[in-house]
Order: sequence, then structure tokens, then C-alpha cells
Amino acid sequence: MIIVQAPVYLPEVVQAVVAQSGRGISGISGPAAQVEMTKSILGLSNRPTQLDEAEILFSLALQDLQIPEALTSAKVQCRLPYPEELELLTEWCAAYNVEALGKNHTPSLRLACHSVIEARQDMGMHWVLVAGDTLVSYSAFNASLPDIVQIGGVWTPPALRGKGYAKSVVAGSLLEARSLLVKRAILFTGDNNQAAQAVYRGIGFLPTGEKYGLVLFEETQA
Repeated sequence: MIIVQAPVYLPEVVQAVVAQSGRGISGISGPAAQVEMTKSILGLSNRPTQLDEAEILFSLALQDLQIPEALTSAKVQCRLPYPEELELLTEWCAAYNVEALGKNHTPSLRLACHSVIEARQDMGMHWVLVAGDTLVSYSAFNASLPDIVQIGGVWTPPALRGKGYAKSVVAGSLLEARSLLVKRAILFTGDNNQAAQAVYRGIGFLPTGEKYGLVLFEETQA
């Protein structure tokens, strides 16, 4: 994966990185315009992809977090997962990767998801939403600093969508972050994913005007 952030001298930077690393290219990410330029620089513009999209950057000052009524009335509960729930979350992680990132549901994907879920559990960086005794939604922090977190991996099983669960699980995770003096949260969502955008706007997130490009190739490029 090439991650670009070079507003100037992009061709020189990209070519030097590829030459020095000696690695294949599984994808490209970074500011959307730079991602498109990088594909062209490397002659990869027409290669088949699993995913090729621009995502909108959303931001929220946690003092402005809007808490869903379902959380405030305790109709649902947001908490850290229990160890016995990790197998289910591994399946949810795999389903997220298939739906959101265009990956194939293979044994290797499941193993990778198992490692991701275990790591998040060890770091306390993921949450589940519970309605009654049933897990209904999931959210995680892809990255965390003392004053800012990045939301990622938000997943609600298809049969449970349209009930506000994603909104509540994200808000619940951010309530905990706010209690630890985190000041801001960011996230990316697909330019055409109106449902996800509505969820995040519903708890106070606003677009910053920046777009993030993400390309995942079907096969690693030499």
C-alpha cells in the first residue's frame, strides 16, 4: 500500500518510494487528487480494482456530540465486547471488508479479521451496541491520539439496519472518548454512501471539504 501526502514533487516522491521499497503495490491511499495522480504516474490507471473511490472527511468536536435518545433512555447499551463475543465480531469484520472494501470472503480474510479484533480488544479500541441481550452494531477506533480519534469499521448486520443502531454505537464510543478528555473525532465515508452520511450528520459530524482517495487493486502490482 502506498500512502501519499506530497503536495509538491509527487512524481519524484512516488517513484523514489516504489524503487526503494522493492515491494508490490496492493493499493494507494491519501488525498483524492494525489491518489489519482499516483495511479497515472505508475501507469496503473486502468488496472482492475476491488475498490476505487473518493471518501469525504467528516469531523466533530466532541463537545458538540448529539447523543441519540436510545442511549440516553438506556433502550440500548454501548460497551466493550466480552471475550466470548469476539468470534461473532470476527465474522462481522469479514462481512464489513466484503461489503465496504470489496474483498473476497476467504480463510485468509477471516484470519486477518481475527487478528484485528484481538488487537482492538487488547487495546480497548472497539465497542458493541446491545439491545436486550443481542449484539446489534459495532464500531472501532482505527487510530487514537490523546486529543483525537478516528472512527472506522462501523458495522450493523443488514437485517438490523434502519433502527438507528449505528448512530448509537458511534455516539456511545465517543462518549467514552470524551470522558477521557478526547476533543475531536474524524471519519471517512464514501462519497455516494448517503445512508452512512446521514448517520454521522445525525450525531453532529460535518464534512470538512476534504476528500480522501482509496484504491485497492484486485492483484498486487509489481
